[in-house]
Amino acid sequence: MHEFKLIQKYFTWDKPPRDVLTTVGDDAAVLDIPPNKQLVTSIDTLISGVHFPENTAPYAIGHKALAVNLSDLAAMGASPRWFTLALTLPEIDETWLEGFSAGLKALAQQHDCFLIGGDTTRGPLSISIQVMGVVDTGKALLRSGARAGDKIYVTGTLGDAAAGLQSILNNSNRNKNSSLENESVAFCQQRLNMPTARVVESNIIKHFASTCIDISDGLLQDLSHILEASDVGAELDLSQLPLSSALMTLFSSTTKGSQQAINFALTGGDDYELLFTIPASREMNFLGIVKGKAKVTCIGTITNAEQNIITDKDGNRLTSSGYNHFE
Repeated sequence: MHEFKLIQKYFTWDKPPRDVLTTVGDDAAVLDIPPNKQLVTSIDTLISGVHFPENTAPYAIGHKALAVNLSDLAAMGASPRWFTLALTLPEIDETWLEGFSAGLKALAQQHDCFLIGGDTTRGPLSISIQVMGVVDTGKALLRSGARAGDKIYVTGTLGDAAAGLQSILNNSNRNKNSSLENESVAFCQQRLNMPTARVVESNIIKHFASTCIDISDGLLQDLSHILEASDVGAELDLSQLPLSSALMTLFSSTTKGSQQAINFALTGGDDYELLFTIPASREMNFLGIVKGKAKVTCIGTITNAEQNIITDKDGNRLTSSGYNHFE
């Protein structure tokens, strides 16, 4: 199949929205930025065997490739609008392309985010997406606004994706002991392969938070980015870490297993939940608004401790290098 026919068949979608003046088929896209808005943009590359197991379903790969980018916009309090796609393929596999395009398009339509262009090349499988969104002028959530006394919150549950990856690497899904374990492994693998971009939650959080970041490389590492930018420390209550029933089923039967579940939550990464801080003066209003609309959990407090010091409630220092591509 010719490159341009491939683009036409799998990546030329519906009629563009009014703010897209030129799109796929031109040398570059031309966009209208709404008045009193600022452009927020981010880019991520996914490599086969690094960011997703090589046997991952193409639909899930398409979903995840966009979801991890939408998560960055959510962390900034931005609304998704457009994205570009650079796709490198070892060969043209129309079955794979159909699944990948379907997963990508379904999530894009869910969040009204329109594909406006990109590039296709031949080589080892890799996917690069640049996503663009808008935020009210001067209202983007940054990492530098945390102050002592702010409460530390997370959305959703933590550690599931790391457990899902371990189950794939260990091939443990072939040696399960019960239907409940079957379901738990499937849930964790689903969380790894098809993460939820917390765009809806961001629309509430952005009105109350002093900082926000998404958890891609592990809770401790990503929290440390906030602490470094804000020149503060943090105390975490590990008993409050939100762990899913699936993770608990797989790892909480022994003391060692319970610690493994906590370690996954602290250092596992790939959760793409939002980690954010709420000033104490805004906390009650925030909880009143978010109740029934999103799962959020308070897991600690920002402190006056030396920059980037994270401790538990007993004063024990918590450290993690998190995920690093070059280690």
